[in-house]
Amino acid sequence: MNVLTTPMVCSRSPEALLCKKYSSYANFTSSIDRPFLSLLVAFTTSTATSLIPCKTKRSTQTTVTAAQLPPLDEFIAIVFQRSQLTPCVCLVSLIYLQRLKMNLPSHARGDVDTPYRLFLAAVLTASKFMSETGTCLTSQAITEMTNHVYTPKDINLMERSFLGLIKYDLFVDVQGIKDYLAMHGKILEMDLIEEVLDI
Repeated sequence: MNVLTTPMVCSRSPEALLCKKYSSYANFTSSIDRPFLSLLVAFTTSTATSLIPCKTKRSTQTTVTAAQLPPLDEFIAIVFQRSQLTPCVCLVSLIYLQRLKMNLPSHARGDVDTPYRLFLAAVLTASKFMSETGTCLTSQAITEMTNHVYTPKDINLMERSFLGLIKYDLFVDVQGIKDYLAMHGKILEMDLIEEVLDI
């Protein structure tokens, strides 16, 4: 008799009633539930804005003005809603942002849109790492879902820079998700439960 351990991510929020099963940690099959989305957006916004001190005015090197960008929480909500990302991809993108913060030098400073750029790069990278071939986000798709605020070339540059900053440390396993939820699951109102199945 073989035994299969099936992890399950469940929300503690009675409103969310989120319960996503997956046969391996990489295979959530459903997109984010609406009540859970508000928790995820708030947490992701807080994470992105706490990564690095940023300027309040646009520098001459930044092509995007603050007027072109919606508030960060609205921007993140738009990307999550339009991309239909699975909860697992969203969690992995948060883990990547955590790794980025740990690797940044203390003197690092960002521009007015740096939180937007880091969020997009993390989501794109997580999508590529977690998805089957041909099902991940693309630079062109992100450009369209963000109303062409950034070009595909901008997105590609963000991704390359992001990969360098996290030193290409992309691998995330079930234990990595467990560790992250041990720290932040209470805020996100999420748990990781493992069921042992006889097969």
